[in-house]
This record gives sequence, structure tokens and C-alpha cells, in this order.
Amino acid sequence: MTADVFTFFNELAANNNREWFMDNKSRYDAIREEFIDFTAQIIDELSVLDPTIGHPDPKKCLYRIYRDLRFTTDKRPYKTHIAFFLSSYGIKRCGEAGYYLQIGQEDEEKSSGLFDSETENKKRPHGNCSLGGGTFMPDKAKLAAIRQEIFYNTDQFLSIVNEKKYKKYFGNTFFTTKILSRAPKGYPNDWEYVDWIKYNDYCTMHEVPNDIVLSNGFKDYVMDVFKTSVPLNKFLLQANDFQ
Repeated sequence: MTADVFTFFNELAANNNREWFMDNKSRYDAIREEFIDFTAQIIDELSVLDPTIGHPDPKKCLYRIYRDLRFTTDKRPYKTHIAFFLSSYGIKRCGEAGYYLQIGQEDEEKSSGLFDSETENKKRPHGNCSLGGGTFMPDKAKLAAIRQEIFYNTDQFLSIVNEKKYKKYFGNTFFTTKILSRAPKGYPNDWEYVDWIKYNDYCTMHEVPNDIVLSNGFKDYVMDVFKTSVPLNKFLLQANDFQ
């Protein structure tokens, strides 16, 4: 990625207004075109490992730079990062299993109230690049199915989250909006692995150092992280009978 990706979004964070953005739009357009090409390369390689993502138009996998201002008092017009989501069966919405990559600054409003799982630090990762897999904000039915799958197929689930490279990239917890204080209704609170079914989201998240983002090996690094997320995504799809 071009070095201007960090400079641009840092400057946008400090000048989040239409006048500044329009004066610098050519810079954003260049970053976006490069990111689209990068996304296409990731799709080509990742679809071999996880055919469920298919071969979507990379442009449609990107999120818009414009913030949704309809339901917020924060009227900053632009997001301060660029991101894509490659989802199973091409459905780009919350609750679907998929693969996420973001470069740039985190949106402060979006981060408010979210948990870093283990430390309960109420912030999303604030590095300049983060990526991972899993499912964010699944509906009640999907969340119930995931918890049930973990309960009944515990050995399979543990073999995924205890794999050496998985733990290297993602640690021992999920990125989530909430962790229950007790077992979900219908599950024993004294079950040995009860903590794994207390999450409201099952997202893996890994922060990438800036120097790697700007290196020639960035794509291979991203693919290695996504490859490590594939077994979890397949487990989540299995939980919801999509296989």
C-alpha cells in the first residue's frame, strides 16, 4: 500500500469536513483504486481456501467513505479508514461470517462501548491496520446456534481456537460487543468451557504494524491471517446449517 494511506487518514481525522476532503479527493481516489486492486487479489487467493466467499466484485466489498448521519449527533461526514468485508455467500451485512480488513483510523463513536474481550478495555483496536474473521452482531437465532454448536461440538471448537498460529494472531478471546456475566439461559454455569459461550460476537481481530502494511509482503501477511480464520468461519457456518 502507498505510504500516503496513513498520512491521508491522519489528516482527514484532523480535517473531517467536505472542503478539505474535496481538495484532497484525488489522494483518496488513488488510495481507493489501489485498495480495490488489493481486494481483488485477496479474493482470488482466499476463494480457493474458502469457496463460500465466491468471486464478488471487489468494489462492492468495500465500505463507503461517507458516514451514515441519520441516527447520530456526530455529524462528521467521513470515515477515517478504508475497509472491505468478504462474506460467505456475498452478503455484506452484520451477522454474516466473513473476513474483514481495515486501514486507517478507528471511528471514535463506533468504538464507544465496545469490549476488547479479555481486558474489557472499552475500545476497538486503534492501530492503523486491523483484520480478522468471524461474525459480528449475529441475530438471536444465529447466536443461539453458535453457542449450541460450541456446546455440542466442543472438541472441534477447541481444536480451532487452541491451534498455535490461531493463538499467535488472535490470542485467547474474541472481539465482542458484550460478554455475559453468567452462562446463557439453558446452559450450566459450572460447565468447564462456559466462558466460550458468553460472547455476543465471535470475531477474530489482529493488528498489523505499519511497516508490514507498507512492505511488499503485506498481501502474504493478510492471507496468512485470513487462512488462520478459515476454520473458525467454517465452524460458524456449520453452526447455522449453511454447509
